[in-house]
This record gives sequence, C-alpha cells and structure tokens, in this order.
Amino acid sequence: MELYHLKTFVAVAEEGRLSRAAERLYVSQPSVSAHIKALEEELGLALFRRSSKGMRLTPEGDVLLEHAREALDAVERIGIKAGSLRQDVRGKIRLGLNTDSAFLRVSRLAALMGERHPQVELGLTLSVTGRIVEALRAEELDAGFTFHENDPEEFAFLRLCSFRLLIMGPAAWRDRIEDAGWEDLAGLPWIWTPPPCLCYQLGEEMFKSRQLSLTKTIEADNEQVVNDLIVAGKGVSLVREDEALAAERAGTMVRWEGGCVPQHAYLVYPHARADDPLLLALRSVVAEIWQAADARMAPGGGSCDVFAAKGAASN
Repeated sequence: MELYHLKTFVAVAEEGRLSRAAERLYVSQPSVSAHIKALEEELGLALFRRSSKGMRLTPEGDVLLEHAREALDAVERIGIKAGSLRQDVRGKIRLGLNTDSAFLRVSRLAALMGERHPQVELGLTLSVTGRIVEALRAEELDAGFTFHENDPEEFAFLRLCSFRLLIMGPAAWRDRIEDAGWEDLAGLPWIWTPPPCLCYQLGEEMFKSRQLSLTKTIEADNEQVVNDLIVAGKGVSLVREDEALAAERAGTMVRWEGGCVPQHAYLVYPHARADDPLLLALRSVVAEIWQAADARMAPGGGSCDVFAAKGAASN
C-alpha cells in the first residue's frame, strides 16, 4: 500500500467524482481509477459504489476513510517534526479570521503554536472570506480561514468541518416566521451583509431563483452584530448553526424550518508557499486541533432541506 493510494482514496471520497479528484491531485483520471482499483484489490474490499452520479463510499469504505486520513496526517506530522529538528521554525504568520475566535479555536491554536514553535509570532486579522482571499493574493496575509474554496489552482485548502446556516428571526416574531412561505420571508425586514460576506450571495441566490426580492433594512459585516440585531427585533438573517441553536435554546431567536444552507470551513494558503516551514507548521497544528475535536462531522441539529446551491459565496 502506497501513500498515493491513500491520498487518492481520500480525494475521491471527498470530491465524489474521479474527474474532480484527478483535478485536485493533478493526475489523470485513469491514474485515479488505477489507484482505487489497486487499493481495493490489496484490501480485498470494495471501497466505492460507482454510478452515473459519481462515487459513493461503501460502508467498509466509510469506516476506512478516517483511518486513511489519520495515516496521512501522521505522515505530515512526521515531516513537520523532521523539519523542526533540522532547524527552528521562526518568523511571523499573518492569519485572517473570517468568524469568531471560539468557532475557529484560536486560543487552542495560539497555545499549541507557542508550545511547538515558540519562535513563531501570530498576527491575527478579523475579516471576511472575500477580503481574506484578496489579502492572500496581495501577500498581505500568509493564510486565512474561509467558508468557501476559491481557485484551487492558486490556493491549497485544509477542510476543517461542515456546518449549516439557518434562517433565524427574533423570538417575538414566532408567529410570523414559523409558518412563513418564501414570499412571506422576502417581505420581512432583513439584516444584510456586504458582497464579500457569506450571506450576501447566498441570500441573493435563494430569493432570485424564486423571482423574489429581499427587504433589506440594515447592513452589517460582523456576525455578532447581526445576531444582536436579530435578538433586538430588527430583522431576520442567516445564522451559523451553533449560534442559532444556542439562541433558540435561550429563547432569544426562532428558526424558520423550511431549509438550511450547508457550508464548510477551511484553512487556506497559497499553493506557491506550500513548502514554507511557517505554513507547514501552521497547517500541522490546525489539522491536529480540528482532528482532535472530531470536527469533520457537522454539528447536530437534525436534517433540513437544502435551499442554496453548493459553492455560493462565503464569509
């Protein structure tokens, strides 16, 4: 069993199609097929069910996926450790944060970086994905957290977790929201965001596809501000699931049950700097933090209908 077999297995499992996995790995589609076949033969197990809709993991493949990820992460950590033994990693990492520090586990990141790489200084900037990507291109940031993959040929992505966005309104509006249809929702006051933010393009797509226009009353690019305005009775908006469910339990917000928006969180950095010791150290620490938290699974909260296309804008 070769490492590239495991890398291909993980790529196909995450992308769902041989063609997309080939693009991600910069190899041909026949090579991807050959890797999967060789791995299945060696293991004596079928890892995928093949259909016109793509590649779906078998139950056996689903069990082995986490072990494959752990093996690849272990190899990466060996490389990072060897690098730290060869020379001290030192310098400053300018890191963009696209949401609150608790969700991104920034305190743990700072602690672990200080423990593993005491000569590395963290410079943290709160922003949104669109601006973080622009800052990466302008070399104003070294890496950043985003809720969207952007230009895979230009950037490398480490997926951290999956989550959902829910439509939430003030608790006092329960009667207006719980039984609302799309037209009713569009007519409510909305707390909106600037174009670089997640909710802007997501909401535009949701309502334009239904030939509806939103009633936008307030614009804010900070999630805490948006949440505070909802609680204060100023309007409805898209809210990250963990915050939405906490507010629902506290009785300060009410959820519209008609659907949700699935999203993913990533650590992003330029492909051209993939071998930079600073970025290798950062990636290793971030991967360890999120793996330890078992963050590859979406937070609980039940199923819901998806009402926005995959790959829309990001926060």
